[in-house]
Amino acid sequence: MPRKRARRRANGEGSIFYRPKKKLWVSEITVGYDPETGKAKTRTLYGKTQEEVREKLLKVEMEKSLGARLDQDKVTLSEWLDRWLANYMQEKLRDTVYPSYEMNIRRHVKPYIGHITLKSLQTDDLQALFNYLLKDGRVTEKDKDINPGLSRRTVAYIRTIIKEAITQAIHNRLIALNPVDGTTLPPASKKEVVPFLREEAEQFLNSIKSHRLFAAYYLAFYTGLRRGEILGLMWKDIDFAADNFEVKRELVYVLDKKTEKHVLNFQPPKTQKSKRTIPMTEDLVKVLKSHRAKQDDEKQFFGKPYQDEDLVFCSEDGKRLWPRNFNRQYDGLLKQCGLQHKKPHAMSYPNLN
Repeated sequence: MPRKRARRRANGEGSIFYRPKKKLWVSEITVGYDPETGKAKTRTLYGKTQEEVREKLLKVEMEKSLGARLDQDKVTLSEWLDRWLANYMQEKLRDTVYPSYEMNIRRHVKPYIGHITLKSLQTDDLQALFNYLLKDGRVTEKDKDINPGLSRRTVAYIRTIIKEAITQAIHNRLIALNPVDGTTLPPASKKEVVPFLREEAEQFLNSIKSHRLFAAYYLAFYTGLRRGEILGLMWKDIDFAADNFEVKRELVYVLDKKTEKHVLNFQPPKTQKSKRTIPMTEDLVKVLKSHRAKQDDEKQFFGKPYQDEDLVFCSEDGKRLWPRNFNRQYDGLLKQCGLQHKKPHAMSYPNLN
């Protein structure tokens, strides 16, 4: 009976041996213990050379010393991102932010690197993803015709999301180091909002004086209020006797987690500084009172079907205004008066007072 061929071990490497049938160098290391049976769980490392296996072994031993839970090495990035969103971010994030986290993960991360295990994820994998997204990352064909790549700002946002998720995995001792740290993005080009010149703002307002939401645009130019703050303003926030009003809320559209449809909700301003009292000029008081009189006529016209929420700016029948529809209306009015397109946020800059 022929003798079995003994494993060849590297000199001075008792934990590394050679398997002739596979023509590979191998090492086995204990990565944890079964909580029920108490038996050791091992991981087998392979390499074409002793040095390759030695490097893998050193990496695993370093991860063990840093406290990484090596017994969960089969968890994929997709699985972890789902767990992270559900357990750590759903209650933490504002209703306006959570959908963007979920959408960016679903559209731009999972299809490309979601299958990679958390333990195997490398900086190179992430860098390749970010490079691809910048070059050809848009999902819809309509968007690709305009520009096939995502903006640098969007890719930076996706990078932040992944980094947050893996940082939590480190806290949970599922992985030792964060591979996002070694990735880079092109330098950010600072895009400043092009404000309205005073003459342009006055031209715009003069051309829309008969519009039913003239007061909303007047308010934006003369007080610097943003879209959500304007659409969330209520009559009870305005003190005509003291000639001022308070910014207490903003109107935003969010994803309803039960119905998975977008709905309009009120929420407090983002920061304490955003909650503020703004003085009103005599002209602004006149504009708002005129607007209120016209709104009273609409209430009388609709009668009971009018949905009165005390909103200063709403549809003819009292319903909340969708921010996107407000933007579309603004774009149309700009074209109508012959002005170059500017972002709605630009209305906050001249502050004509």
